[in-house]
Amino acid sequence: MTRRRIPPRLGFRYVIDMLTAALIAFDSPGAPLRREAVARSLGSLVESCVQGLIADALILTAPGRGLAGIADEAGCALIETPHAADGLAQALKAARRDHLLLLLAGFAVERDFAEEAQDFFAYGDASRARTLRLAPDSLLTRLAPGLARPVGLIAPKSALSSAEGADLARLVRKMRGADLTTRARRVL
Repeated sequence: MTRRRIPPRLGFRYVIDMLTAALIAFDSPGAPLRREAVARSLGSLVESCVQGLIADALILTAPGRGLAGIADEAGCALIETPHAADGLAQALKAARRDHLLLLLAGFAVERDFAEEAQDFFAYGDASRARTLRLAPDSLLTRLAPGLARPVGLIAPKSALSSAEGADLARLVRKMRGADLTTRARRVL
């Protein structure tokens, strides 16, 4: 009996693109943003960093907010500008990766975010934007999840630079990206 030698199989290589995360930490007119909310938003991205999805992070904020300590402890770059649009323009220049995750401070991604984003890069159209929405908080958003507030966006750097403005809701409308099934929760 002759033995046939079976060649070793090549292991499955999970190919992903890494992201630059940009945390938008500008105060809304009705509710000032707390430092703890910024820290918790960054903390929710740690699992994505460990899994190799997020390579680097930026914090976009107004000058004098006192977020330099948080950025230093987290190893993030801090971009301080008086207007969010200027901060986004500087973030696009400072981003080291081709795709960005824009996330509003005060919101935390859910646990399965990294896996879904990796699947989207491995099997989906990476040139298409993806929208991260707030978890349902009312009967209306439970029945129609697409009406939930957008709090995050994954998009190519080139698409973000061609879209003008820094308002996340406006960027989501312009990009017409598909919604992620993973949601984000408000942190207190």
